[in-house]
Amino acid sequence: MTLNHLHNAYLGELYGISFFTTFIEQYSDNNCNNKLQALLKIEMITAKKLKIALIPLGITCPNYDQKMAQKGVEDASKWLHLPWTALIDTMVAWVAPYQQRYQQQAENAQQHQKIFNLVADHENAIYYFLVAEQANSPDSLQILQRFIDNHTL
Repeated sequence: MTLNHLHNAYLGELYGISFFTTFIEQYSDNNCNNKLQALLKIEMITAKKLKIALIPLGITCPNYDQKMAQKGVEDASKWLHLPWTALIDTMVAWVAPYQQRYQQQAENAQQHQKIFNLVADHENAIYYFLVAEQANSPDSLQILQRFIDNHTL
């Protein structure tokens, strides 16, 4: 496992911040706002913790990346029209490969285990939340809240 994986994960958090901010600002179903806010908070917490861990390792972690921000807005804009259930179905399929990749990276990491585990925990929380939403679980938001409670600085 290379530090490049962790840097890419950091950039992915910047993407996610842009993506979920776009949804919070523009999504038509206000009933989902608390869930979108929790998703955004997970991205922000993870970005902050990654940055704190990566800077001492010599990895540059800008607070903003134009390319990632633009991609986040563009991707969100493609799905803003979807009703919540269709959005969740779309996101489950979209997040699944990332969840698997980050979990595998955490399991295979020889160094920086704590940082790789953070990235995997973050993606697992998002994925399990989406799966719970797909199943109409009343406890879905608790999955996100557990991550937030465990990782807030």
